[in-house]
Amino acid sequence: MKLSQRKLFLKREYTLGKDSLTIRTSDLTSSETLKIPYEDIDTSNLIERKQTDNILLVITIVFGVFFLINILNPDNYEQDGLLGVAIFLFFVALVSAFLTYVKSKNVTLIPTAKNGYIEVLKNKPSQSQFDNFIMELSNRIASFLRSKYANIDLDLPIEPQLLNLAWLKDREVISQKEFEKLKSDLTNKGRGDNPVGFYK
Repeated sequence: MKLSQRKLFLKREYTLGKDSLTIRTSDLTSSETLKIPYEDIDTSNLIERKQTDNILLVITIVFGVFFLINILNPDNYEQDGLLGVAIFLFFVALVSAFLTYVKSKNVTLIPTAKNGYIEVLKNKPSQSQFDNFIMELSNRIASFLRSKYANIDLDLPIEPQLLNLAWLKDREVISQKEFEKLKSDLTNKGRGDNPVGFYK
């Protein structure tokens, strides 16, 4: 499954693989590819973030208001040079509006190992595609982690396997009930409910 996102000259493509997420990023001058193992991605603690450059927003509003005042007052055109002022005000308002849009963000941050984040733009290309991608990513991570860490091997040491099960529970990959069942199977070493001792 792939999710392609674009904002002006920036393009990102997220590809779900068997055991990792591949992110390809490109703009006008460079491109890079990053591969992140599913073990390092935690979709249980998504962070929603909206960000706007308030200074640029204020500049846009101020110059936009001055431009409207200037353009809506016919008396200004009787004086030489005021048309140039109106054009200048319009140009500044347009540029600051463009920069405000470029620097604004409406993103979802997906935590990764070592306090990193994967940034995914919300609503691009659409809200439903974004939601489906996050759901599929969560499902693939859970399935991969279950297949790798939730299998009990009675021939291996118990403690590392218990730590893996606790980690899966903390990641919400397995439920409390599943954790207790797997823990019981592991600590009983497959003996079930049979008593240990001598029979008469």
